[in-house]
Amino acid sequence: MARRSTSRATELLFIAKHSVSPDQVFQRFRIQPDGGVFHDGETHFEWGNINTLVSGGFRRSAKLTRITDSPRYVYHLDRLPRARRVAIEERHSLTHGSISGSLTSSKADVLIVDGTGQTFLISFKEIEGQAKLGQVSRDTTYGAASLDGGIDDLDVAVLPIPAQVSASDTAVSASSFQKISGKDQKLAYYKKHHASSWKKYVDERSIAARTNLKEFAAKLSSDRVSFLEFVGSALAGSSKESRDFYIVLGDEIIQLHKILDELALPHWSVKATDASTARKHAVLLTVSNGKSTYVLTRIEQSFEGSKPNVSQTKGIIFHFQQYPQVGLNYKQLLLDLR
Repeated sequence: MARRSTSRATELLFIAKHSVSPDQVFQRFRIQPDGGVFHDGETHFEWGNINTLVSGGFRRSAKLTRITDSPRYVYHLDRLPRARRVAIEERHSLTHGSISGSLTSSKADVLIVDGTGQTFLISFKEIEGQAKLGQVSRDTTYGAASLDGGIDDLDVAVLPIPAQVSASDTAVSASSFQKISGKDQKLAYYKKHHASSWKKYVDERSIAARTNLKEFAAKLSSDRVSFLEFVGSALAGSSKESRDFYIVLGDEIIQLHKILDELALPHWSVKATDASTARKHAVLLTVSNGKSTYVLTRIEQSFEGSKPNVSQTKGIIFHFQQYPQVGLNYKQLLLDLR
């Protein structure tokens, strides 16, 4: 399962704290960093490739506590094979896709099941540094608000492209050409041999996306249901409706549904502000309770893969950035509302 890049030693600490023998769990992590299974006599632990976490050392904290006093199964989901994650969903009667879906739909890093069968889906975010909320690269809807990402409106089949295309027909290196999809190979040809037509498409698509972003932000500002759908999806993906979804931020364990319940109250207002620069089109989405104003995210629009020597043509991407890096950003909002 592809993952964001952060220092995530907190995850291993949190997992080990659910064992009657935390040091034995740490030892197993070191012995089997490529993946393993361990039973401490009470709890089953399972993990995938954690080499990058183990190499960073283990952070100790007396403040970070267990999420349940009776853990029976603890799974570190990162890089567990998808087939195994599907089997875990079936074993514990989880909603299909809750831990086996794409990075966009499956936000949980750790799954814990206690002795009563209660499940806890847990996402980890570093309290320091940049950790964006996500991105959209296809047509995505949040209530009555939608973003049209990607390039699905471009029908490659009708473009003047030969049935067979080789790397020498493009501006992409031979090694990169072999790694990309057939669609990207054809687009690489089109970008090189029909540059003016391609530029016209990119310019028109970018202008349309700019309008889309403004309308999207305006809808989130005026429609609380759509706004909450966006926040829930950005933080929890397909588990946004679950009361079992938690976020670990630093040493704090935050139950997401309580955050959404608070933001649904009328004393919170939502506002969108244009934040475009000469190089990027962007909006700031802020929330305020009348006393403090938090920047939930800076949504930036870009067209990725427009140049002929770029192998992957992703099209319009909307990035939900953390903003500002420190201060009243979405992380501080979560901490203040916990």
